[in-house]
Amino acid sequence: MEVLKEKYTITELSERLNVTDHALRYYEKEFSLAVPKDSRGRRYYTPELANIMYQIKTMRDDGLEIKAIKKILISENMINPPPPVVLEGTSSSLVPVDYGYASNEIKQFFNEFKDEITSSISCELTAAKEHLSKEINKSKLELGACMENSIRKLETKMEKHFIEVDRSIGEWREKNRAGFFKRWVKRVLK
Repeated sequence: MEVLKEKYTITELSERLNVTDHALRYYEKEFSLAVPKDSRGRRYYTPELANIMYQIKTMRDDGLEIKAIKKILISENMINPPPPVVLEGTSSSLVPVDYGYASNEIKQFFNEFKDEITSSISCELTAAKEHLSKEINKSKLELGACMENSIRKLETKMEKHFIEVDRSIGEWREKNRAGFFKRWVKRVLK
């Protein structure tokens, strides 16, 4: 985002980023951003804060979750990590527990897990392929049988039709032959 001003009001920045004022306040809260206020108590965004808001909006538009964006911004030193959580009545902060697993053991576990899943998926795909192949062959046979049945029915219909046509032609010939002889006899006798 090109910085054009030294200060942006929440309305100006929301219009510039094409987000709502509510979204900007939500990002302030989620990312623990200290947005300064003027003498009248209205927020204003410095170019650095405007840039952070632009980065957040861009990553959200790309489909990243808030937690992922926080990690990215912390790793790029754009925002500070959240303070450690302190339990009530104690002065110690929560620290990640070491369960005694070495990094290599974890990597090995996940590699074995990946291999297991890959193998399982491969087996399932092979089974699905075989099943689909059987179903396709079965459908081909059913379709072939259906076609043969339809062809037989059509042949039977055509045979009946040709027999009927032959009979009709025969009747017509007989009728016209008898008429021819009658006409010939009448001519001869005249």
